[in-house]
Amino acid sequence: MWKNNPKMDCLQESEGKLTLPALADGISLSYNKPRPEKDHYVKLNEIFFTLHSNNIARVPLSIRNTMGHFTSRHMEISHWQAHIYELIRRIEREIICVEQAKDTAEHCLKERQLYSQLMSDCVALSSSLCSEGMRQDPVFLKLKKEEQMTNESREALQKQIFILLDKLSALKAVRSRLMHDFQDKVEAIKLTTKCITFEVDTPCSHIPAPSIKPNHVSYETWLSHCQNLKLTAENLLKDSSACRANLMFLLANLKDAHERQRNSTAEALRRKIQELTKLQDALNLERQKILQEISDLNKDIQRLLQHIQNCESRLHQITHLLEILNQRPRFELCLDNPHNALVLERQDLAKMLGGLQSVLQLTQQNLAVAQKHLIFVEDKLMKNAQTLDIARKCQALHQSFRLAVDTSVVLGNKPRLCRITQCSSPHPEMQ
Repeated sequence: MWKNNPKMDCLQESEGKLTLPALADGISLSYNKPRPEKDHYVKLNEIFFTLHSNNIARVPLSIRNTMGHFTSRHMEISHWQAHIYELIRRIEREIICVEQAKDTAEHCLKERQLYSQLMSDCVALSSSLCSEGMRQDPVFLKLKKEEQMTNESREALQKQIFILLDKLSALKAVRSRLMHDFQDKVEAIKLTTKCITFEVDTPCSHIPAPSIKPNHVSYETWLSHCQNLKLTAENLLKDSSACRANLMFLLANLKDAHERQRNSTAEALRRKIQELTKLQDALNLERQKILQEISDLNKDIQRLLQHIQNCESRLHQITHLLEILNQRPRFELCLDNPHNALVLERQDLAKMLGGLQSVLQLTQQNLAVAQKHLIFVEDKLMKNAQTLDIARKCQALHQSFRLAVDTSVVLGNKPRLCRITQCSSPHPEMQ
């Protein structure tokens, strides 16, 4: 055991108290502090014999198993390097598939754009001239629905293309990250191999001094980085594959339903034109009735004004006569029959004048109501005429083209129309 070793006793007598440098965990090994544990006695015996063989620098190497850690680290990095390399190959294959899917979607989008433009021109007539209430009409919503279906198919393709562009950008970004990480691991393997094959007896003067202080990260951070990068790449591959499958499904389902909706829109337009024509005739009749009513009210007002003027004139005469009678002297100024008759006549005229003014006021109110009604009917008549004109133009434009079998559009006497709106896109190439 340690305390019975004569060599150590001799060393203690000659050297006094000897303490080894602190190890990485902060534990100091001193010969004057024996450990009760058995493994520490064994390590101290090894250290003692190492001291006498002048190899104290190899003690931490033996205890810490540094070379074993180097070898294990080399294998771990190589393992992750193989994973990264396989992910790079899968990412590159997926990039090619996504680019092919994008080209297919762009080709289909161009085929749909012409038909969508024609439908937009057809709806532009109603959207530029119709009122908000007219746009909520259930029949004209048929026309909007067909235009919406066409635009939705185009927008769906544009959205898928945008998604593919985003996926393509993300794939390229992840590929760049994987390439950088792959290169970092290649360099790490080289340096680890260099450390494994490094000559232990190399003089310190031959070792270059570090130029900058390294910025270390923990092993857990490194492992989390590798795992997150792998998970990100795999999730992106799954999302990209699902996106391509969704695109194929969308393209397969966009080939139907447009012709049925077109026939439904044409039928709705025919019914709407018939209804608008009947409504136009009814509004014209109502307008004539209102005009006749206004004419009669104006005549009544003229007669009432004439009666009121006559009553006011007679009332003025009676008032003047009463003033003359009131100039009689003394006892001659009495309430005789002429005076009483004038007073009663004045009272009758005042009552008649009040009644005529009430009737005149009521007649004027009726005239104002009739005039407002006329304005309302004329406005409705004008809007209905515009709506009818728009419906006929839309019908003519809607019947001027048809969707061919190969999804291209054949035109017949299509009027030239300026586009009202322009779509904005985050990707300029989709404009």
